[in-house]
Amino acid sequence: MGNEIRTVLAAIAGSRIPKMAGISFALCLTFTLAIAIAQSVYTQVDAPPPAWIAAIDVWKLGMVIGTAGTATAFLATLFVADRNYRRGREHIPSLTMELHVTRTPASLSYDAVIVTLNARNTGTGLCHVDRIYWTLRVLSPYADATIDEMQRDFESASDSDSELAIEFPWHDVKFAVTSKALVIEPNETEQMTYDFIIPTEIGAIEVSAWVANASEPSYAEGWYRRAVHTTREVFTDAR
Repeated sequence: MGNEIRTVLAAIAGSRIPKMAGISFALCLTFTLAIAIAQSVYTQVDAPPPAWIAAIDVWKLGMVIGTAGTATAFLATLFVADRNYRRGREHIPSLTMELHVTRTPASLSYDAVIVTLNARNTGTGLCHVDRIYWTLRVLSPYADATIDEMQRDFESASDSDSELAIEFPWHDVKFAVTSKALVIEPNETEQMTYDFIIPTEIGAIEVSAWVANASEPSYAEGWYRRAVHTTREVFTDAR
């Protein structure tokens, strides 16, 4: 709410229409005061004022100008502030994402991996999403000798001048893209899901989601979240 109020105030301060409405109101008020002063001067000198000055009812004119000027300035300010606010908020999207991974037996040999992504728009602008990139990496149990050999490779690479990053070798990578046109309002949360199937012998899985920003890629290309799941329920044959 605070960001929205600041955006509206900035829109009002940076707009010319409210300023022009204020200047017009000031000119009309100055004209009314000038007529009132002229009528007062003619009355004090006991001289008849010109017909067009005498015909003006200063009180009624002041009431009309004050009411019309205030209403016009207020409506113009609201219009411009709303227009600038809508323009500005479309360029400030931001997502805070939570990724939840559930693994459940699907059969004797396979498990279902259910991925749930909760994306909350914490920015002040509309967030347009058209694609979600899902990645699943799996990890089967390694032999101790294999891990020892990997560790020696990591240490030798760290001692060298090589700038190549060495990551732990996950066995398999599954990649998927879902096309889903979404518009997430500020302070709203959208839930997105995807399912994978993996063999039961897999000991650990790593799931990541990358949400592409279709609103303003130059501001942020997208948002990324990663989660690791290492437990599974044991499937028992009901026969």
